Formats: sequence, structure tokens, C-alpha cells
Amino acid sequence: ERALACAIRLLDRGFFRIGSEGYTEQNKSYGLATMLKEHVTLSNGKVIFEFVGKSGKEQVKSVVDPLVFATVAALKRRRGGSKELLAYKIGNTWIDVKSIEINEYLKDVAGDDYSAKDFRTWHATELAAIGLAVSYPTATSKTARKRAISRMVKEVALSLGNTPAVARRSYIDPVVIDKFEHGITIGGTMEMIGDSDPFDFGTLGVVETAVLDLLRGDKKSVYLDKVA
Repeated sequence: ERALACAIRLLDRGFFRIGSEGYTEQNKSYGLATMLKEHVTLSNGKVIFEFVGKSGKEQVKSVVDPLVFATVAALKRRRGGSKELLAYKIGNTWIDVKSIEINEYLKDVAGDDYSAKDFRTWHATELAAIGLAVSYPTATSKTARKRAISRMVKEVALSLGNTPAVARRSYIDPVVIDKFEHGITIGGTMEMIGDSDPFDFGTLGVVETAVLDLLRGDKKSVYLDKVA
């Protein structure tokens, strides 16, 4: 269970694709479930992943999380089992974690029909909302807003390891862009958290609430700003 819990936390903190055993075998590219120990470096509290992702794209992801660090360190230094990172022990035998096990564990702990992709979709939408909120003070014309949207999509795509077209089509909720085009952002949240990291656990709840208010069209939300 520790390995599965670590996998869920990594999906949340690292925006990973879950991957699959068959896809890795056919394409020699990796997702979280098929990540190898050699893909991982531990340095100064950071867990750094360097691997070939979908479509042969080189990926580098850095996760700072004490619980993840401790678990990954233990998994990386184990002597038994295969070369894969995520594994659990039954008796004296190490068993590789499979992608289907991660999704099943997620459904069990979340109590609903969620999948690993939902993490990427949600975080892409969060990143989009944050990026557009940061842009709003200068994006006062239609042309400026169009440039801000294009820049935001590229930044989200970079975080996900996707092309901008895929990020916009498959991950970013279009409501965020539509609201921005009509002058509505989560700018109130940016003012509340100041210089804090919006993905730090101390401020994450505020950002998530703001994004939900934005998606729901909550006109009474204190987290939303209306730009003239």
C-alpha cells in the first residue's frame, strides 16, 4: 500500500502520465507505472525523474515532497525485484506495481470513478487559471488576451510534456479560457497568497477553491476578479 500511496502522490505532485506495460514494451517510453530506478535521482530533498515519455519526448520532472522522497529512496535502494521503481513486497518477493493497480487503488481511496488522467486534467486547468490570472493586469485588449492565452497554453503544455494543441484540446478546461476572454480570472486568489507558491500545501486549498468557483461561475466568490 505504501508504494501505491506514493504513486498517487506522485501523480498529484508531478503531473505524470500513468503509462502502461504494453506501451512501454512497444515504444520504449515510460510513464509512472513503468518508471525504472535508473530514471530517478535523489538530490537535496528533490526527487528528479529523467526519462523518455510519450512520443519519444525527453522528460525531466522534479518533485519536492518529504514523504515521496523517503519512499522513493527506500524503493530505489532495494536489492530485490526488477529494475522498475514502484514495487511492493509479498513475503520475500518483490512485485512490480501495475498501472491497473494504481487506478484501482485511486478509486478505492477516492470513493468515486476517478483515474490517473484526472490529476493531469485538473492540474492543467489550475495552471491555466493561475497563468491567466497573472496575465490579467496587462491583458486589457482582445489582442493582448489572445497572446496571454497562447503563452499560457505553451506553459501548461511544457509542464505536462504535451504539445500545446493536445494540452488545450484534452486537458485545459475551456471554461477557464472563456472566462478570461470575458474578463474573469482567479486574480483575487493571487492577491491573497502573495508570493507563496500556489502549489504549496499551505495555499493549495485556496487555489483549488478559486478554480472551482471559476468553473461553476460563482458570481459571489471572493476569489474571482472581473477585469474591465
